[in-house]
Amino acid sequence: MGKNANSWKRGKFLIVAILVVLILLSSAISIRDRSGNSLPSAMTIGGPIPTSSAGGGNYGNWISDGFGLPAYVLKNDNSSLSQIPLQVGGASEFEHQIGNDHIVADASPQGYVSLWSQDRLYEWVNHYDSGNKHYSGGFGYLNVNGKVFSDLSSGKSGQPAVSSTFGVGYSKKVMTASNVHVSDIVFAPFGNDPVLLDDVTLENKTTSKLNATWYEYFDVNPYFVTSSTNRGFSSPSYDPSTKTLSVTQDSMAGDFQPMSIYAASLGGPLSGFETSLTNFFGNGSETTPEETATNSVTDSLAPPVANGEVGDTVFVFKSEVTLLPNSATTLRYAYGSADASEVSGIVRKYSSLTNSFASSEKEWNAYLPRVTIGTTQPWLGRELAWDAYMLRSGATYEECAGEHVISQGGYYQYGSGGMQIAYRDPLQFALPLIYSDPELAGEIILYSAKEQSQSGSTPYGMKSLCQQESVGVSDDDDVWLLLAAAEYGLATKDFAFFNQEVPYYGGGSGTLLDHLITAYKHQESLIGPHGDYLAGSSGDWSDFSTYFLHMTESSLVTAQVAAIYPLMAELASALGDTTFESQLNASALRAKNVLASEWTPKGWQIRGWDNNKAIGTGVIFEEPQPWAMLAGIYDADKSSELISNIRRYLTGIGAPSYLNGPSKIGSSQSPARNDPGVSEWSGSSGGVGTNNAVFVGGTWYSLNGVLVWGMANLDPGTPNAAKDAFDEYLRNTLYAHATAFPSSWDGILSVDDACNSFYSTNPSECGISLESGYRGQIMHQPAWSLFDTFALSGIAPTANGFDITPHWPDSDFSVQFPDIGLSRNSNWIKGYFVTRGRQASVAGTQNAMNSKSSNNGSKLEIRVSLPKGTSITQVRVFDGSISIPFSSKGESVTFDLPAENQGRTNFEIQLKS
Repeated sequence: MGKNANSWKRGKFLIVAILVVLILLSSAISIRDRSGNSLPSAMTIGGPIPTSSAGGGNYGNWISDGFGLPAYVLKNDNSSLSQIPLQVGGASEFEHQIGNDHIVADASPQGYVSLWSQDRLYEWVNHYDSGNKHYSGGFGYLNVNGKVFSDLSSGKSGQPAVSSTFGVGYSKKVMTASNVHVSDIVFAPFGNDPVLLDDVTLENKTTSKLNATWYEYFDVNPYFVTSSTNRGFSSPSYDPSTKTLSVTQDSMAGDFQPMSIYAASLGGPLSGFETSLTNFFGNGSETTPEETATNSVTDSLAPPVANGEVGDTVFVFKSEVTLLPNSATTLRYAYGSADASEVSGIVRKYSSLTNSFASSEKEWNAYLPRVTIGTTQPWLGRELAWDAYMLRSGATYEECAGEHVISQGGYYQYGSGGMQIAYRDPLQFALPLIYSDPELAGEIILYSAKEQSQSGSTPYGMKSLCQQESVGVSDDDDVWLLLAAAEYGLATKDFAFFNQEVPYYGGGSGTLLDHLITAYKHQESLIGPHGDYLAGSSGDWSDFSTYFLHMTESSLVTAQVAAIYPLMAELASALGDTTFESQLNASALRAKNVLASEWTPKGWQIRGWDNNKAIGTGVIFEEPQPWAMLAGIYDADKSSELISNIRRYLTGIGAPSYLNGPSKIGSSQSPARNDPGVSEWSGSSGGVGTNNAVFVGGTWYSLNGVLVWGMANLDPGTPNAAKDAFDEYLRNTLYAHATAFPSSWDGILSVDDACNSFYSTNPSECGISLESGYRGQIMHQPAWSLFDTFALSGIAPTANGFDITPHWPDSDFSVQFPDIGLSRNSNWIKGYFVTRGRQASVAGTQNAMNSKSSNNGSKLEIRVSLPKGTSITQVRVFDGSISIPFSSKGESVTFDLPAENQGRTNFEIQLKS
């Protein structure tokens, strides 16, 4: 009896094992039905990031690094550093952004790494100031047998050649000196820790034992950029238990709980330290400080520094190592700025994590998108992965707000401006993050809502410690908050997000939905006599348009309202607020009627009003056109006419040859001043570049991003709209700029806020005349390239699910982001969604019952437009391998999928039986 029972148990176990194996195999092999037809597997997730060396310009080459991530290897030619063309105003520096969710750092090709802190005061922690022998840090010195070598790319006699690579989250320098191979990697570890790590590997390439000394160098030179002031700090202290040097900064500009600047030796031998800049450099030079030549440090502690003075403090660690034949040793260091109570915890954490760099790169690899569009742009997938890194690595944390934010960056934030401007910019950058990092997108929305007063007013931007910057009033801020919130709510289905209490600036609080209603009411209070919106003192999206155009009302904002309010109305419906929904829809209809009355005989929308004179009847302004497309107010004929005029006057296709069109990069905001089709000019063109007919001119990546979105939205009703949208999309890539202007650094790893137009004197030049520096990266181009990838994929979130109408010209494509994916070939359309929300109605149970969002979060209603000519009888829809029912209308199918809260929901559509 027992023997038979055991046999039965073994048999049962075998059956279960076989079933488990079959289930596992079903995900790896093609399953077929009884007729032999292949059944679907879910959309493949992951895989390699596409690689391509194209688009490197004259200064380096794109590669796929050892982690399968895009990286840029600078040409090992020190003379090229002096050949970089000057930017607007004379700046010539160029940098690579290293960052995580908390900090940003800039790495130069010479090897300097400067750390930015935004927790409290907006400041450079180790400001580069060569005149006072402050050299930022992130590099070091090697002494072998009395010979000293720096891993700075100085190009000086006696110094080795240094190879530099800019990668995802890191800057890497490699050199060989006196038979010692040095690899120096400075990186910001993936996550939210305010720290830079530096892994220095010394490798003996000989068969003999070598003795070497490494001097790790990080400067201490905090610089408050808003007031261009050096910040004071205490005398350094040293904690031998954690091998940490630190200083406490002095109170300044309202910061009465200042951060500590610290550096630590995390791994490897430590033979001493130096904190006196005077002692360290002595009578030596930047490439050979005196103490590196004498191979000694004093362990001295530099004196304190008062606010406004340049200090004498550095953090230098001396590490003596013995390198066995053909062996290597890795030294590990940390540098950062944090609350004093947090420093020891950060240091101990990374002292125990010996493989931090590989772990960080693995995290980035899992996060970055995989995009393949046909076979004609192999570089595109690599660039979009780089864009995704560039955007997220621009995030910083502000303690006063309790939120993370992504600044516009560049010289606005990190240069002489020293401000987080403008209000609308972080909200733009939140749009693509909704589908890749919704938590960060949500924080940006909350950060922005907290800037709003109870009256609805918003500042131009922010300064340190959540102080508002009021350099003028814009009339478009409200619509950006509404757009980001609507896209977030509809995409994530996190309706409970809008029920949280959010403070108003200056006092009081309300739910996030209350803030959105406030934004709507404030926006509607700005309606002018012609039905457009009153221009603020600083204009609308195009700053200074009030001054340069004498604009009193903006049709751009009217077009934005007409496009954005319907999205917000759908969210209001999902939240159960039918009153707000009705108000939004009524206001959107009013705005559409105003726009319809402002169509010019030449075939475009006017720009606005100068009192009772219409602006833009004799010249096309780019600003309002794409938003009017998104509002859906045109028939096919008007849509075709508008696109034709944009392509002719702003892209330069078909323009007279003397204008040097068409544009090699994105479309311009203005036609050329000497274009024969122009009959209206600004009194003073101002703006970007030369020869603009009207303000602003130049190629503006932010507005061109909306142009791509707008043209894609006109497909399939408007002939060639999708093709033209894709063409504009490609023109606004880094690849396009690097290929057209390979000698311009500004446009290879990242590109400026705006660049000159094709008809300007120097079309390769980027930047604005108000700023002369290139400090840091600007976020418009990567953010809009990413969001336009969703736009061309035709992914439109709704309260109940998603509408999908792909606009890619190639029949085959695959788009994978963390929270959404879509792929298509001749046989299949596949996709997935991740809904993050708790699906609760803000307005309460009773209002939720009246909501049009009838599925109450349990299902996703998916509508997919099929390729032209697809017979509905050939279509089958699957959830996993289970065929599910669908309805059809025209050339689209609609079906329901279960909404997996915090999980992935897949679908597959078989186009052929």
